Amino acid sequence: MQHISCHLVRPGHVDSASLEDIPALLSGSDGFICLELDDPDKPTLERLKEVLNLHELAVEDALSAHQRPKVEDYPGGLFLVLRTARWWNGSIDFGETHIFCSPRYMLVIRRDIGPGYAPVRERLMAMGRPVTAGLALYALLDYIVDELRPIEDRLEENYTGLEATLFEQGFSAENLNRLYASKREIASLLSAVQPIPEICGNLIRLHPDIVDRDLRAYYRDVEDHAIRLTHALDRQRDMISDAMQLTLAASTMEQNASVQKLAGWGAILAIPTLVFSLYGMNFKTMPELEWPLGYPVTLLCTFAACYWLYRHLKQRGWI
Repeated sequence: MQHISCHLVRPGHVDSASLEDIPALLSGSDGFICLELDDPDKPTLERLKEVLNLHELAVEDALSAHQRPKVEDYPGGLFLVLRTARWWNGSIDFGETHIFCSPRYMLVIRRDIGPGYAPVRERLMAMGRPVTAGLALYALLDYIVDELRPIEDRLEENYTGLEATLFEQGFSAENLNRLYASKREIASLLSAVQPIPEICGNLIRLHPDIVDRDLRAYYRDVEDHAIRLTHALDRQRDMISDAMQLTLAASTMEQNASVQKLAGWGAILAIPTLVFSLYGMNFKTMPELEWPLGYPVTLLCTFAACYWLYRHLKQRGWI
């Protein structure tokens, strides 16, 4: 059977437990049970379904990844789906967290990499107050939002460096690809943070048994942090879109400049091409054909016409 992290959290300390201890812990009146699983299999969830009396539809959703963020109210407790992201080993790791929350326990199912949610238990222990479902859920939501902030900072630093590169080294396809990759990362990060304000609002309005009056300010604080993070990411996305448009516009202008130069030189070369083509037609009667100075005069006039057209195009910026 898959390993399960099970702890009984009380003010001041955390005690480890096992799956077999859960029925006795649920029947007791002291402490709050925190369970955490990492990408569980079906037999493990079926066993927990029996022990914790989980709803079958919620268990079915928990077995499937790529669920939309939501809050579902089932008999016995809530089921939440959250998208997560954290900076791990030099890159962004996107994942998914499923939460079963009831008055006596909180079951967290992770589908990502990383150290897990041990800091949440430590924070609950350090608060020095009785742990409730609302308090445990707040600590988890706040931790998830806090994990997103360093990513936003790194994305902003990455864009600042890329922007400097664009103006120092010029615009290129490689820089455009980097901009597009950053935009995709921001879109994925927004998909994780945007649903959180709505989830917090629903918990405050629709679930007073979980979020009591004393906890509403805490949930509004998480909601406010998520909204500010969303605005920051929207601003970054707009700046990246502007940079992409600038890159494409600069590339188009470079292409137009090249086409103008080619067209200008083509017009200059058309003059001697026309003149020499006419004199190469081998007619008996040609203007100035018998004149001794005809050849040098023709060359001189052709050169003068080409030079005049060159000066005219140079002044207009075509070449």
